[in-house]
Amino acid sequence: MMWILFLAMLQTVVVRPGSPLIRYDLVRSSHDFYRNTITDSSGAIRYDFMMEDFTVVDTARGRIVFARSRQVPPGSFSTDTSETDLWLRPVRMHEAHFQRGVSFDMTFGDTVASVRTLRNGVATVRNYPMQPGYFEDNMIEYIFGYVDWQKGVTYVLDNFNKDAPKPSDPYTIEYAFDDRLMQKTCTVLRFVRGSGTGYIWIDKATRKVLKQVGSFGSLNYVMVLE
Repeated sequence: MMWILFLAMLQTVVVRPGSPLIRYDLVRSSHDFYRNTITDSSGAIRYDFMMEDFTVVDTARGRIVFARSRQVPPGSFSTDTSETDLWLRPVRMHEAHFQRGVSFDMTFGDTVASVRTLRNGVATVRNYPMQPGYFEDNMIEYIFGYVDWQKGVTYVLDNFNKDAPKPSDPYTIEYAFDDRLMQKTCTVLRFVRGSGTGYIWIDKATRKVLKQVGSFGSLNYVMVLE
């Protein structure tokens, strides 16, 4: 209770791996499917695909694995697998785009992220400096359901993203409102990342992400749990 009262006195709170605001006891192994629809500025559908998600909690190894796969566009298969410790500190990430002949193998330290790119058999390595306490872009959205968000507080989560103009690509998040979706009571978050904005619906009972809508560049997207 004292921690919640303290948060209410602050305007901005930084959430890092290991933060007491994250409910690690609620992180469970799961297998889900999300429908993704991406449209352009005219509303025309550019992509419509299913994404398969796995979360695997391996307490014996002290690791959590977040894995996704999808075909977008149809016939073009890609996967990404992120590994963290039990406090959600990034350890490693592997991403593969099979038809393009490209894969990325990333390792993470406290102040550096190292990316090894293999493109058509040719390997290159690049190191990116980071401030301590960052998350990793391919897994960060998984954890939004496990944070104890409070109204009236702005939260900042630093995030490594190799594809952003700068490798530090943080999320700014606020508790926007409560809502009903899929016959469930939801917490709705508003987020800003770079030039993109959006909303995330989280089931209050299960902490599972049910829906996400947002924009990036000239495109808009909707992601819904099936």
